[in-house]
Amino acid sequence: MKRSRLVVLFIITVGVLFSSSCVNDVDFDQAENILPTPVFEASLIFSNLEATNFIDENTQQEVLVLTDTTRLEYINSDFFVDQLVKTNLTFQFTNSLDRNFNVDFIFVNDNDEQRYLAQVEVLPGLPDTPIFVESNFLIEEPELSTFEEATKLIYRITLPPNTNPIDISVLGQLKLESKATFYFEL
Repeated sequence: MKRSRLVVLFIITVGVLFSSSCVNDVDFDQAENILPTPVFEASLIFSNLEATNFIDENTQQEVLVLTDTTRLEYINSDFFVDQLVKTNLTFQFTNSLDRNFNVDFIFVNDNDEQRYLAQVEVLPGLPDTPIFVESNFLIEEPELSTFEEATKLIYRITLPPNTNPIDISVLGQLKLESKATFYFEL
């Protein structure tokens, strides 16, 4: 008895589903309006600096400015220049040193002319309670045109004046992870 009720219920359910379904006309010409918009992510800079990196070995004084330069050959390639719509730069700092830092990301061309500047202030932290700072920079036109001329990235860390020098016995560090997200339209 139960089995026959289940069979009848199943047949009714299938019948309702088939009779209530609908079909829309498909316009295949819409496919011409679809534009592929690929997204590409690239790592920019990774660094992990300890307290000793900010002390000069010879003088035992604080180094007020640290810099590093990285080549960025792909940004001004023909594909990037022709297809790039916008770029998002993401910089993530974890600071467990009891000092604040001013950090500049200077994008320059082969003649060392500045094409784009991103600045981040990193607040002081402690080894037990590090400070996390994330900064995002969205680059669109008209800045995008000059950004695309960059071939190098200068990473500059500046220690603002402070009466408390960095203690090299502290196990803290200033860690940076960064990436660029490129949005294209083909």
